[in-house]
Amino acid sequence: MRNKLTTFSILAITLIVFLTFLVSGCITNGSTDDQAKTITVTDMEERSVTLKYPVERFVLMDSTCTAEFSSVYGEGFDSKIVGWDNYLRENSGDMYEKYVEKFPAMAEIPDVGSLDDNTFNAEKVIALNPDVVIMPNWEFMWNGEATKEALARMDQAGIPVVFLDFYMEPLENSTKSIQLLGKITGKEQRAQDIVDYYEEKVNSVYSRLEKIQGKKPTVYVECAYNGPETYGISYGDVAWGDIVKKAGGDNIAEPVLLNKSKALSAEYLVNQSPDIIILTGRNWSTPGSLRMGYTFTSNVTKSTMTPFINRPGWDTINAVEKRKVYGIYHGYCSDVFNFVALETFAKWFYPEEFKDVDPVDTLKEYHRKFMPIDYSGTLVYSYY
Repeated sequence: MRNKLTTFSILAITLIVFLTFLVSGCITNGSTDDQAKTITVTDMEERSVTLKYPVERFVLMDSTCTAEFSSVYGEGFDSKIVGWDNYLRENSGDMYEKYVEKFPAMAEIPDVGSLDDNTFNAEKVIALNPDVVIMPNWEFMWNGEATKEALARMDQAGIPVVFLDFYMEPLENSTKSIQLLGKITGKEQRAQDIVDYYEEKVNSVYSRLEKIQGKKPTVYVECAYNGPETYGISYGDVAWGDIVKKAGGDNIAEPVLLNKSKALSAEYLVNQSPDIIILTGRNWSTPGSLRMGYTFTSNVTKSTMTPFINRPGWDTINAVEKRKVYGIYHGYCSDVFNFVALETFAKWFYPEEFKDVDPVDTLKEYHRKFMPIDYSGTLVYSYY
């Protein structure tokens, strides 16, 4: 009898231990599943952000980020954007047109307004129930108070906000921003492929520049948004100014503007007489602006650039006298294509050392590899 009880006791204890282990295992697996549904990342404002993983519903508060988002996400990206601002449509209508042509449903993505013009509609964003709102960190420089207010509203609603940076420190933070997109979308390998391509091109430029000795060419960059009558903003050690420096140029705006963006006076420009002038163009609606982009021919770009070159006093500037005036797509100072801007600038600054480099070929290759739309139009341009 004792032996039977002992055997029964042993079996009972074994069963209890097994059930305890089984239940414990289920709880652990459940806990793991719960943890797998969220991810915590550090964004480009050094903020720790916890959000759903992988993210399925995005609001883009710089809709020109569609280029990066679609490159990283790949097939099906268009169904993940549930809201965006009007920036792509209003300032890059050529790119917007290309996307909508291929993905017609994108024309129906709700417009949630913009921080730039105080039309941002927090209630509309909340109603869209996004998993995350993507913002560019340049908003703090241009629209600081509106950005802080929008951030507070999203925080109150429990909607995570992730900041990216392709503008403030473009050549340092673009790859980090791409990797961040890859991390939150679960497309880390795709993001790494883009980063590898980017770094290969950038490092190739840097390795050549290291071998170049002598005086750097002086450079003036102007956002040709306003038309020739009004000087557009130039750039200190930020955005285009940062790319000028990294490409081996001497930016004439930096001593005056430091790390700000502001228009320079005509007198200062003429007196400085830079060796190279670069005007940035886009599909802007402002009369007289420089037209560049996916839907513009080189003839259109040339005809809209001519009035800038004919400004009073420009005929005395070294860049005009030596026929070194160029145009580049304005978006390239605030998106992943800044690596093409670096390559292009280096070629313009040091044509002999980069004579075998063709930035247009680079653009075409990147589009083939990573973009859902085809390359077309005029995105880099030499006036002469």
